[in-house]
Amino acid sequence: MTLRPSRRAVLSAAAVLLTGCSEVPSQGPVKRADGPRAAARESIDVAPHPPADGASIDLVVGGFLQAMASVRDDYRVARSYLTSDIADRWDPHAKVTIYDATNHKPASTVATAALQAPVVGQIDSRGHYHPTSSQTLNHDFGMAQESGQWRISRPPEGVLISQYTFQRSWSTIPIYFLTEAADRLVPDVIHLPSAAADPDAALRAMTAGVPEPLDAVLRTALPDGVTVTGTTSVDAVGVVTVPLSASAAQLSPSQRRLLASQVTWTLNGFAAISRIRFTAGGSLLSLPEAAEDQSVSADLYAEFIPFPATHSPTVVAVIKGQMGRVAASGHNFRIMPGALGRGATTNNSVAEVASTQFTMPMISPRSPGAIWHAVSADRRSLLTWQEGSEDIQVLATGVNLRRPQVLRDHSIMTFSDTDPTLIVVGSDGARMSTVVDLGGCRVTSFSVAPDAVRVALVLERGKTRALGIGLLSRQEGAVHLSHITDIPLSSSDVNLSIITDVAWLSQTRLCVLGRAIDAGVTTPYEIVVDGSGATSMGQLTATSMAAVVALPTEMGTEAVVLCEDGTLLLHEESFRWRQILQGVNAVAVTTCPFRRSRQSHETNGS
Repeated sequence: MTLRPSRRAVLSAAAVLLTGCSEVPSQGPVKRADGPRAAARESIDVAPHPPADGASIDLVVGGFLQAMASVRDDYRVARSYLTSDIADRWDPHAKVTIYDATNHKPASTVATAALQAPVVGQIDSRGHYHPTSSQTLNHDFGMAQESGQWRISRPPEGVLISQYTFQRSWSTIPIYFLTEAADRLVPDVIHLPSAAADPDAALRAMTAGVPEPLDAVLRTALPDGVTVTGTTSVDAVGVVTVPLSASAAQLSPSQRRLLASQVTWTLNGFAAISRIRFTAGGSLLSLPEAAEDQSVSADLYAEFIPFPATHSPTVVAVIKGQMGRVAASGHNFRIMPGALGRGATTNNSVAEVASTQFTMPMISPRSPGAIWHAVSADRRSLLTWQEGSEDIQVLATGVNLRRPQVLRDHSIMTFSDTDPTLIVVGSDGARMSTVVDLGGCRVTSFSVAPDAVRVALVLERGKTRALGIGLLSRQEGAVHLSHITDIPLSSSDVNLSIITDVAWLSQTRLCVLGRAIDAGVTTPYEIVVDGSGATSMGQLTATSMAAVVALPTEMGTEAVVLCEDGTLLLHEESFRWRQILQGVNAVAVTTCPFRRSRQSHETNGS
């Protein structure tokens, strides 16, 4: 999948609004702006009308439901449908309940009206989405006569909006925070009505602090005593000024740089903003590396967004136990030299290959081959192998080891069914393993986010497989996985109830392979990390998908799916998948640069 937004948008790796080696081509890009500017593509502008004189109960309730989609003047129109004693007391900001309006309309009598509908999710007062399952909304509107007109005396807690309205008139905004080591920025996502999704709302969310459970692994760069003192202003060329309290002038250069990076990336997705500057008590705040006018841009802090820079990620496949690379045009397979390539045998082959988040060593006649990590055919050994070598090293052992992943710090991660156990092998070869409390579930697949903070898990419970998101932390030489949250997708438009595989497309978006029923065909969907939306990535074939791998880079995201019949497909357009190989047993993707070696062997994989 070559999702190729602009470099600025890709680096943000933010959420979407309502985001040689392999010679896999990069033509036909999908341009996705991973920031607030992207939502406008389907956003609807709700312009409700107040109740008409003599309106029936049905018209009053229907008008109120529509008016709750408009935040203008603090829900002024929606309040006009309420009785006078309730209108000012109703708090529409308490929460948002999203319901499925399909075939679920308000029911009324001559004096009452009620709404019963499935609940899809809720948004709390801070803008965080919480998916729900098996919940039903039952609300009596308490119809009452006031001056001869029907009005509502019992409004809901917060507002009610349909799933359709949420998907088309609400925005998903990334809010960035720092890791404890202050070496990366990690986004949280919030949801706001598109009409209220502005830079000031994003800053308010950021200054509110790191939400639970992310506060266990993230922190803010805004020190105690430093506050945003007013609203932002944007000049004619798109430079926004963020007003800070006078105490910001006391920050050290390093503190100013961290604060600027966090604020800049949080505001980066807004189309009207080109650069950002800060004031402290009304005076310009000087920033390291700033322009002459003390303005900065997100590109200045690109190192905080951990995406490798590559135009051509490598797709690695395993056919009949032999590892090799997929050629640019597809259908051709270059078997690697050495024990796990041409030298692979029935007793000396691999079941899975690790995807890699960093640049592998260059292959040339003068340098050794790249280092690859894999799981043995019996899934009991985590292997490391230097391409071209006849020697294979066992890094760790376990039971039913899962497809591994190599992180940017060069550590290798996999799961074992023993206990179950998260196995991490450091770049120095030290093994760091920990038993993970999965509540009786087992991990069938996993994918680590580019920022190495979140982990997406496919969790098996009996006959069902669902999606979970956990947090990684490192303490006293050990790696821990905790705060695992279920992300139910059964209430989404596509009714995903059976998840089989997952891969990160950006810091806030994933590709999941799933289906609604046991007998259905497993296909790919793009979802927001909090489960707030699922979009089909296109029907591929009549054969179910078995695996998906993806690699977000500065230039886009490469994604490949492996079908149960061994067909390998590359994503090139929003709904376009191209067959590039057949007979494949396993697949991985990496950033390895590659110069064709004389030793490599080319074969037709179709």
